[in-house]
Amino acid sequence: MKSCAELFWGKQSKALYLMIASVLMLFIFLGSREIWTQEHRWADIVAGMFFRHDFFHPYLNDVNYYDKPLLSYWFIAFFAWLTGQLSTWVLRLPSALAGLLAIYSIYRLGTQLKDKRLGLLAGWMLLTTYYFIFWARTSSADMLNMAGSLFAVAWYFEKKSVPSFFNYAVFFLIMAVTCLCKGLVGAMVPLIAIFPDFIHKKEWNNHLRPAFFLAMIPAAIVYAMPFWASSHFSDQHYAQNGLYLVYRENILRYFQPFDHKDPIYSYFIYLPLYLLPWTFVFVPALLSLKSRWSKMSLNSRWLVWAVFLLFLFFTLSGSRRNYYILPVVPFAILMVADWVLSTASDVTKRNIWSGRLALSALIGMFLMFDVLQPLYYAEDGYQNFATELKSKATEIKPWSAWQFVMLDPESRVRFYLQLAPTVKNYSSPNVANMTTAAMLEAWPVLKNRDPNTILIVRKQYASAIKTLLPNYQLVESKPSLGERVLHVNNKNLPVAFIPMA
Repeated sequence: MKSCAELFWGKQSKALYLMIASVLMLFIFLGSREIWTQEHRWADIVAGMFFRHDFFHPYLNDVNYYDKPLLSYWFIAFFAWLTGQLSTWVLRLPSALAGLLAIYSIYRLGTQLKDKRLGLLAGWMLLTTYYFIFWARTSSADMLNMAGSLFAVAWYFEKKSVPSFFNYAVFFLIMAVTCLCKGLVGAMVPLIAIFPDFIHKKEWNNHLRPAFFLAMIPAAIVYAMPFWASSHFSDQHYAQNGLYLVYRENILRYFQPFDHKDPIYSYFIYLPLYLLPWTFVFVPALLSLKSRWSKMSLNSRWLVWAVFLLFLFFTLSGSRRNYYILPVVPFAILMVADWVLSTASDVTKRNIWSGRLALSALIGMFLMFDVLQPLYYAEDGYQNFATELKSKATEIKPWSAWQFVMLDPESRVRFYLQLAPTVKNYSSPNVANMTTAAMLEAWPVLKNRDPNTILIVRKQYASAIKTLLPNYQLVESKPSLGERVLHVNNKNLPVAFIPMA
């Protein structure tokens, strides 16, 4: 009987199996989970773009929000236009596709560095890494950034022996597109990663020539175009400048951070967490470097230098958050895979338990993300709430005839109800202890009620507000299947009050 290692990265294994498994892992029930914290930003911004018919000036609700470049929003908008709806599945589709690109890129990079076995092993390891799957199934710019950076490095190693204007242009275009997703880090990661190879092997002798520099021009044009469009097709009410925000969010934040100031040792904690379950292999691979350094190939040493320099780059930044370290993960995975396949005497044992860990993690991650998570969010509270509210409200008058006031519900309610970004969300001055009197003072709309306005609040306020609105119909969201099974009392679920006819 073949071992797990032989099945995954042995002589008879195929990259096709890896890609099929990746599609299943990343796309099955992709839209099943409710919107998770920061996903509401992408939902609100893209919905606002369609509402205003303006795709060059991002707003968060009704506030200028150019903190990220435009491309991650455009990807979502494109798929929303293609499918005719802005759903949770559409929100996460660009990230899932980027995850697929990351798997392909790490496979190609591993093949170029050593052989097909290294590429396959690294691909299976990345696919069974918890936080890789998590971010590949989350609407954000982070997986786009990681995949683009990794793809640029893979392209460099695959094409560096064929120095041509076209290959240079593609390399710089990959970085330009990546930078348009999250920021300048999309160029810094691949440049830092290839720097040791560029210097140690004296690759600059082959590359620093006119075609190399001329190839930067198309990438510079592509990068500048969205910012030019934002300025050229001006919105007189828009106060933010995209290029200034690039400086603020990338350069100024790096040297003079104004938020996200985690301690300098943060990534010593976050990187091992982001490598789980392969942290248990990463640690012995790291500890073995001293004893095997002299016997390592140049490409194996490059991997170590790439991980070290990237880790140093993110650590020296003044602004630190756990997911900022995500671009380092594939390089650390490659370094670990290289150790597993090294020529040490215990290589067979490493293969055996690495194969078993890969199989266990593959089954465990699939159950977690593709079975248990969809089951937990089955009969989704927010989606069902939106459906029921529309049904009840349209029994009285057409949905378009209603106005809405949001009294401190979670921001994702706007997405599920497809409300205009101009609908205000009034926050609560004291969320924990809101008495009836405090509500009347904080929310005057409860006194001066409009018979054409539906009020939307959190469940925790429902009982107190109900006494103030005797002639209103109450529509409550019901807990999801997982919340009912685990007896979770979610007080943040939305509740709506509809004026009776």
